[in-house]
Amino acid sequence: MTTHALTCPHPATEAPPLLGEPLALEFVNTHYAVRGSLRDGLGRPDYLAWWLSMCRDRFSTELTDAALAAVDEADVVHFRELRDASRRLIDVRVEGGEPDSRDVAQVNRAGGLGRSWPILLWNPQQPPTVARLGAQGPLLEAQAELAHAVVTLLTAPQADVAACPGPGCVLFFERNPPRRAWCSPGCGNRARAARHYHRHRPAD
Repeated sequence: MTTHALTCPHPATEAPPLLGEPLALEFVNTHYAVRGSLRDGLGRPDYLAWWLSMCRDRFSTELTDAALAAVDEADVVHFRELRDASRRLIDVRVEGGEPDSRDVAQVNRAGGLGRSWPILLWNPQQPPTVARLGAQGPLLEAQAELAHAVVTLLTAPQADVAACPGPGCVLFFERNPPRRAWCSPGCGNRARAARHYHRHRPAD
C-alpha cells in the first residue's frame, strides 16, 4: 500500500524547506514562513507523512510505505510536541537564556521511545539471524531518532547553529562553512535587496 505522500507533492501550497541541514534542524524547520506567514509543515497527517517520506533515507528506522500510510492525528500531536520543544531548546542554545524544564523533559521522553535490542536466533539448519525485541513501531522509533539527533546537536561542542537573519525567516541553519550567513541563497538575496532599498529609498 502506498501513501499519497509518496506519490503527490506536499498538500500545502508551499512545502517545508529541505536544505540539507542536519536532521534535527530539518525537523525543527518544519515550522517555517512563506512571504511572512508562518506555516506548519507537520500540521496534518498527510503533511507529516510527506515529510517523513522525504527524509526517510536519513533514518535508520525503516519507514515503509505502509507505516507512512498509517500516520494519524495522534502521531501529528506527538511529532509536533517534540518539534516545538526542540525548536525552543535550539533557540535557547542560539540566543542564550535558560531552557524550560518541560522542553528538556519532552525531548528526553521521546528519546526513550521505541527502545529495542537485538537477539540472536540460531537454528542448526539455517544461518544465524537477528530479531529485535522491545520495538514499538516505526513511528515511535522515528520520534526517538529525532530526539537523539536534537540531543546530539545541542551537546556537540563543534555545532555552530544560527537563526537565519533573513527578512521574515524563522529557520535555523548550521554555519558550515563558518562564514555562512543565511539559511539559503534566497534569504541572502532578499536581505541584500532590502538593504539596497532602504539605502536608496527617497527621503520623505
